[in-house]
Amino acid sequence: MVCFWCQTETVQLTMDHVVPRSLGGTNEFTVSACAQCQSAISKAEHEVARKSPLAIPALASSITARHPERPTSGHLRPVHLLVKHPLGGYGETLLSARERMTALAHIELKIERGEPIEGRVRGPSAEAAQRLLDAFQRALKTKPGPDGFICEFKTSVELDPRIATDRDFWPRIVLLPNDRLLLRGRNPEELTHFISAFTALVAGGYRVDASIWKNGEEIKAGTPHSMTLKYDPRCVRRIAAKIAYGMLRIGANKCTDVARDAELREYILGRSAPDEEPVAEEPPPTTFTTSNKPHSVLLSPPYDRNAAVVSLYGLRFRVELGPSAALPKPIAFLCEIDGSGMRQMSKAETLALIEDAKNVAFSQPPSLPDTKNE
Repeated sequence: MVCFWCQTETVQLTMDHVVPRSLGGTNEFTVSACAQCQSAISKAEHEVARKSPLAIPALASSITARHPERPTSGHLRPVHLLVKHPLGGYGETLLSARERMTALAHIELKIERGEPIEGRVRGPSAEAAQRLLDAFQRALKTKPGPDGFICEFKTSVELDPRIATDRDFWPRIVLLPNDRLLLRGRNPEELTHFISAFTALVAGGYRVDASIWKNGEEIKAGTPHSMTLKYDPRCVRRIAAKIAYGMLRIGANKCTDVARDAELREYILGRSAPDEEPVAEEPPPTTFTTSNKPHSVLLSPPYDRNAAVVSLYGLRFRVELGPSAALPKPIAFLCEIDGSGMRQMSKAETLALIEDAKNVAFSQPPSLPDTKNE
């Protein structure tokens, strides 16, 4: 009854997948984890599988949402995901597990000095658009607090410069999958004008007329979308370290020295930033596409015996495990990205993996704490 990650004795343990389930990990390689460690690791895994560039191939795989009954499970969490709409403006889009693209209900208002206010109501159905209005109306009916506070909405003023300079982009209010509301615009001033006009519209009793609702022209497959991802790159490296360390311990049944072991576990849990970053990265590609290539973990390659090479959707990481972690001969493991299983690779597969990785030039990330990557 000891947590694999913090080494604390507890009677309340859960099962933690060495390769995250959201990336295809299965029960062949699991460890015990306390609630605190599981929470810390889950946050990093969510960052990797739903916000980082690795989220794109993760969501394109055949893995279903972990909690399909939850409206927020299995969705990409971008800063924005917009598409030029055939009828004008920019549509709000949701990318979810199994590469499902769906439109989000939103209402746009054109608010420019000296010009009449115009509006567009968009979404998958009239019912979805009306749910947006109903959610806003419920918020307005909230009893004010002692300070007059009624409600709050999530806002975003981060846009691709090409969209921000396009007059066909209008500020909008968006219905998110959990029926929460998002305000999106170019700047706080624009959003202030929008919310004033929109509040007047709703207070005036506006409702969506389902009898005249038109689905309009469909957005064709292959239409370019504008997307911005913002994520913590250290979370990606922490998960690479977690996979390498976990497979060394339970896959190869090998330990590193006590000091290095404690340092790696603290790094994986996000509790410390070591003097020397233990994870180096292969330079990321300029474009990131989906991939059917399985994940792999190569322990102690002959040209780098103190390390492991972790490949996630073809993007490779070098994890420094220390001299005492060197194995008599290399061992490699494979994880299918569709969640169909994990196994130790054959000798021929391992040799091919060694050959494929031997000329990779890994770059060391900065030793200072990371800012968000876009």
